[in-house]
Amino acid sequence: MRASAAAFFAILVTIGLASTGIAWAQQQRWAAIDPNREVSSTVAWGATEAQAKERAVDVCEKVSKTCANGPATTNHMEDVFAVMCCSRPRHGCAAAAAESREDATASVRKNLTEAGFSSCTLRHYMSAGTGKKQ
Repeated sequence: MRASAAAFFAILVTIGLASTGIAWAQQQRWAAIDPNREVSSTVAWGATEAQAKERAVDVCEKVSKTCANGPATTNHMEDVFAVMCCSRPRHGCAAAAAESREDATASVRKNLTEAGFSSCTLRHYMSAGTGKKQ
């Protein structure tokens, strides 16, 4: 009888640990980048979108005084950020995230155009998952 009780307890512990692992794996992770004129911002991460945005602004402010203070975010770590800067009517930079480089570029260009910017140049792409330039 004791062996059966011990085996049953071991199974329950294993199920409990497995479900904890599943919950951990399912926790959402957000990536954000707050671009600046020098194009020196890096990707920051957080458990929530608000936390990732806050961290992205903090990271940008450590390297620049020209932060956009409007971070682009995603909760898809496979996404790519496109960072674009424009020179008219004044210098300004923005970023957008999407599944592909093409979609991210189209999104950031649309956002900047709608805000009245022109003479825009794509500066680089960054991986949402790793933060590395691509």
